[in-house]
Amino acid sequence: MNKYILFLVILYCSTLSVAFGQDRGDSLKYDWNPGIEGTGPVRGLEVSLRSNTNYNVNSNSDLYGKGKGEIDNDRVFETKLRFPLFLNQKLKIAGSFDYSDEEIHFDDISDNNYPLYKSLNDKNLKSIGGSIYLMTQLKRNVFFMFRFNVKLKGDYWKEHIGDVSKYTFLKMEMSPVIGWKVNSKKSWGIGMAYSYTFGDPLLFPIFVYNHSFADKWGVEAFLPARIKLRYQPSKLCFINAKVRLQGGSYSIHFDDPKLNDFKTLELRRADLNFSLEIEKGITDWLWASFESGYRTNINFDVTNSNHAFSLSGSKLTSENNIIDSNAEGGLFYNLSVFLVPSKTILKKIGLIE
Repeated sequence: MNKYILFLVILYCSTLSVAFGQDRGDSLKYDWNPGIEGTGPVRGLEVSLRSNTNYNVNSNSDLYGKGKGEIDNDRVFETKLRFPLFLNQKLKIAGSFDYSDEEIHFDDISDNNYPLYKSLNDKNLKSIGGSIYLMTQLKRNVFFMFRFNVKLKGDYWKEHIGDVSKYTFLKMEMSPVIGWKVNSKKSWGIGMAYSYTFGDPLLFPIFVYNHSFADKWGVEAFLPARIKLRYQPSKLCFINAKVRLQGGSYSIHFDDPKLNDFKTLELRRADLNFSLEIEKGITDWLWASFESGYRTNINFDVTNSNHAFSLSGSKLTSENNIIDSNAEGGLFYNLSVFLVPSKTILKKIGLIE
C-alpha cells in the first residue's frame, strides 16, 4: 500500500514537471516551452510557515485620529498544490489550489482602543482559492502564457457578517504574456498584469526574463513583482537571493458603530522583501527550504471596499482610505517542505529508461 501511494505521488510530480515546463537538466522536447534548463525544483505539494518579527504600526484617520501599536506576532501558514490538467505538443494547462491563514497579535491590546488594532488582533485572515495556468505555442519559438487567479480573502467565516455577499471577499488577478524562447537556457516575454501586488488592484506592464548562465548561475525575473538570482552548488541544493514585492487585500469586519454603513472594509497591504533562501533536497523527491530576510512595508491601509480598480493606486489618490497606516520593517523567516519530481525512482520502477 505504501509503495502504491509513493508511486502515485512521484508519477503526479513528474507529470507536473512537464506541465509547468521546468524539466531540469534535460534538453527540451519543444523549443517554444518557456521553461529553461538549470532552474530550481518544481514545487508540487508545498506546506510553509512564515513568521514576521515584532514591528510597530502607526495610523492616522479623520474618523479616529492617530493611533500606535506593536505587533509582537504575525505568522502565516500556507499550503499549495499544483497539478496538470491538459498536455499536448502545443498546449499545456495546469492548475493550483492554495490555502493560507494569517494571524496578527498586538502587544497589550487591552490598553489600546484604536479600532483597527482591536479588529485585527487575533483575527484569522484566511485566503482560499486557485489558479489556472495556460501555455501555448504561437510560432516555432514564440509562446503565450496566461495566468488567472481567484481567491476568497478575509474573515468570511464570521457569523455576524453571514448576510454579506460572497463576492465581497472575491479577489481576482490575471496576467497574459507573449514570450520568446531564445534557446534552452534563455527565454523572455512582455505582458500586462491586473493584480494586488501593490496592495491596491492595479493594471501594470510586466517583463519576464529567465536565463541560466555561467554553468551554475541563473536569474529569474517577473518584473516588477519579483527577481531571483540563483546558484546551484550541488545537484540537490540551490541558493537564491530574492527581491519580491508581495501584496494583497483582505475584506474584514470592524466591530464599531461608526462604520455601520460598511458591512466590510478592505485591509490593503504590500511589502517589499529582500531575502536569502536555501533549497535542499532531503531525497530527490522530498525537499525543504529556509528563507530569511528583511521586509519593508509600502501599504497597510484600510479602505472602502467599494473603492476598486485604479491605474494609479490609493497611495496617489488616498481620499477613499478610511485609515492610513505605516508599518515598520523587520526580519522575517519562512520554512517550507515540498515534493518535487523524481526521475531516479521512476527509473527503478520501470516507467522511464
